[in-house]
Amino acid sequence: MRIKIVKFGGIKLRRLLAGSYPAGIAFSLYAASFATLCVALYECDRRIETLTASAAGSLLFAVLSIIPLLCLLLAAWGAYFSLNRAKRVSSLLSANLLGLAQIGVPVTAVPLIFFCSVIQVPAVPVVLLQGAKIIRGPLWHVTSDRRVLIVTGEFSKGIAEAVEQSLAATRSVRIVVFESPGGDVEEAMRIGRDIKQNGLETGVATECSSACTYSFVAGRERILLPGGQLGFHACQKIVWYSPCENQRYSSYLAASGIDGTFIRRALSVDPRDIWYPRPEELLAAHVITRTRSDGSGNREVTPDDL
Repeated sequence: MRIKIVKFGGIKLRRLLAGSYPAGIAFSLYAASFATLCVALYECDRRIETLTASAAGSLLFAVLSIIPLLCLLLAAWGAYFSLNRAKRVSSLLSANLLGLAQIGVPVTAVPLIFFCSVIQVPAVPVVLLQGAKIIRGPLWHVTSDRRVLIVTGEFSKGIAEAVEQSLAATRSVRIVVFESPGGDVEEAMRIGRDIKQNGLETGVATECSSACTYSFVAGRERILLPGGQLGFHACQKIVWYSPCENQRYSSYLAASGIDGTFIRRALSVDPRDIWYPRPEELLAAHVITRTRSDGSGNREVTPDDL
């Protein structure tokens, strides 16, 4: 049985891949595909935070990363063989020009295809996984109880706004307690600015790691509660081109009064690893201002006690 010819926008795919289209049309298709892929990659880069903030955005990221790449592969193949066929029946001058165009196809396509295959496409499962998590609902919870605001879960889009709204609704809050493995640094720094503006204290009940520490160090007083620990490492990228500005984060920590040696040690830790300093190290570096040996707070240790 004869295989039905597949069509994309009226263009017969089998004919295109066989190099049967006129060289001008085939090369134009390639140029359009090349430009489309470049624009798609640029938009993925420019809107990465927006795209990874929702399930629909994650799906769009996957579409922009894969569909234009497939179109480029098909168009490059067709253009190369169409130019090769046209070159055989052309005059010497035309054949030379067509030969240059034919060489230009792999020269421009191969680096871009390699780039997408090695770097862009592997980021797709990561972003889709993030989108799948978002579908199940917020990865965080923000609850207030008069003087205490408790922030738990992964820092993702929307958490800073939720904290801001809770602080506005509950003016009696005096301390923000974190229980988080980290997440989005920009959200964490935004929470930190709100904490500073309101002159609030911060505390750690269980764990506050990675991006969470940027919110924690904004506290007027920074308290390590019994069983709490702080975890540090260098910035981690969601995808290969996510901003990763250790110098910027270093300045942010320094502005909160953290010791420079401690900052350099924290930001030298591999993003896949994590460093949990001892309470005395945190006190000496002014990361925390005091600890509490039990829930009643009967005994407090300050840097002056070291």
